[in-house]
Amino acid sequence: MRETLGNNRAVLLLLALVVIAVINPLAGSRPAIAQDGQVAAEPVAGSEPSDSQEEDLSLLTLIVGSGPTGWLFMGVLALFSFFSVTVAIERAVVTRRIRVLPAEFLDEVEALTKDSQARIGRFQDLCSHWDVPVARVLEAGVLRSDRPLPEIEKSMEDATMREMATLRGGIRPLATVGSIAPLIGLLGTVVGMIVAFRTASQAGLGKGEQMAEGIYLALMTTAAGLSIAIPTLLLSAIFNARVDRFFREMDKELAPAIPRLARLGEAAE
Repeated sequence: MRETLGNNRAVLLLLALVVIAVINPLAGSRPAIAQDGQVAAEPVAGSEPSDSQEEDLSLLTLIVGSGPTGWLFMGVLALFSFFSVTVAIERAVVTRRIRVLPAEFLDEVEALTKDSQARIGRFQDLCSHWDVPVARVLEAGVLRSDRPLPEIEKSMEDATMREMATLRGGIRPLATVGSIAPLIGLLGTVVGMIVAFRTASQAGLGKGEQMAEGIYLALMTTAAGLSIAIPTLLLSAIFNARVDRFFREMDKELAPAIPRLARLGEAAE
């Protein structure tokens, strides 16, 4: 099962790379700046625009034009993006109801709870055939069925906390990426601003377009960081809410089985 999960992660990562690679880049153009600071006139209809009159402002061009420093920060943010997409897809699969709280298992638990002829061994067999959190929680109570009722409840509560921590541990990387990505983007912007002002100080105030170009290129890293952080944090909140909901339902569904386990334990003695 772990090998299958590893293969699924590799496939999902490849799909994420392909999707991001085929996204249409932003396109646009801006008027050329004349030497006197005035906006150059638009070319006459039918004439071919020159390189100085039209500039490609695609996303790839902006990243390439940001220089080695920009490449470094955007590369780190791209890695964060691929990682968050992979984790989000994997968590979406793992936190499905059928992987945490399958209805068939709950139906069998309810049937055993109401069956007056059921024995503790049938609960053990049922739990051993299901590799899901709710089965492991119930199994913790079954193993303590020969103990007083408070000890059965405590063992199941402890198992619940362990299973919840395991599921939330897989979600935690999303919150980490959502917290760090804006900081990396902000650091890239600060570095870009420093470079832009340094260039302006060397070229003089008469070359304001060079400074403006450096500034908007530097701001790209902040925009990229926020674009990664916002959906990542949103997905983290959604997955955590889903886990909380499942475990609240689990507590409600397993509550009738606890006194039944205590009675079966007393009968076995």
